[in-house]
Amino acid sequence: MDFSNRVALVTGGAGALGSAITLDLAAGGARVAVAYNVDAEWHTLSARAGAAREQLQGLRVDLTDADAVEEAVRPLGQADGHIDYLLAIAGGFAAGKIHETSAAGWDRMVDLNLKTLFSVLRPVIPIMLRQNFGRIVTVSSGAILGGPGAGIAAYAVSKAGVRHLTEVLAEEVKGYNIRVHCLLPGTMDTEANRRAMPDADPKQWVSTREVAQLVHRLLVDGEGLPLALPILRPGDSAALGKS
Repeated sequence: MDFSNRVALVTGGAGALGSAITLDLAAGGARVAVAYNVDAEWHTLSARAGAAREQLQGLRVDLTDADAVEEAVRPLGQADGHIDYLLAIAGGFAAGKIHETSAAGWDRMVDLNLKTLFSVLRPVIPIMLRQNFGRIVTVSSGAILGGPGAGIAAYAVSKAGVRHLTEVLAEEVKGYNIRVHCLLPGTMDTEANRRAMPDADPKQWVSTREVAQLVHRLLVDGEGLPLALPILRPGDSAALGKS
C-alpha cells in the first residue's frame, strides 16, 4: 500500500507494538508523528527507520496531560492540513486484585490506558470531521474477553473502557467517512513480556509484526470488518483479514 501524502499520528509509537506500526507506515511513505515519552525508545526507533527516518516526527509529550496533547497535535494538523490515521497504541499494565490496588495504582492504569486515548481523540476528531476522512485504531486487551479480569482489576477495567469508548466514538463519527476499530490482542511477544514470563512459550504469543500487519489492512480496506477485533493466538489476524 502506498501511504504517500498520508499523515499518521501514533501514540506510544516508539514502544514495542507502536514501533512496528510506525515503521510499516513510514516504509509505505506516510509522514508519521510519533508521540513518545521515553527518549531511548525514540532514538532506537529513529535508528531502525533507516532511510525512512525523514518520514518521522517525534512528539515528546505526556499523553495523560490533555492540554499538553492538544498543544502538540494542533500544530501538526495546521502544518499538514490533515491527519488521516490515528493509531492509539499507548498504554500500560499492572496486576493486582481490587483490595490490593492502591488509589494511585488505580488512577495510573486509568490514566495510561483510557485517559491517553481520550486526550488524543479530543484534538484529532475535529480535524477528521472537517476533512471528512479518518481511520482510527485503538488497543484494548484480550484479557477482558472470556472473563472479568480477576487479579488485574485496574488494567481490565481501563482496557474495557477503551473498547467502550471506541464504540461510542464509532457512533459519534457516523456519516463522516471515519472508520474506527479496536484491537484486543492477547499476550504479545515483546522483550518486556519475555523478561516478565521467562517460563512461558512465546511461540503461543502474538507477534507485534502480526498486529502491525492487521493495522495495515484496517487502514487500507477495513470496511466490513467488525469494530472489535480479538487477536489471541498467532494467525488470528490473517483469519480476520479474510472475513
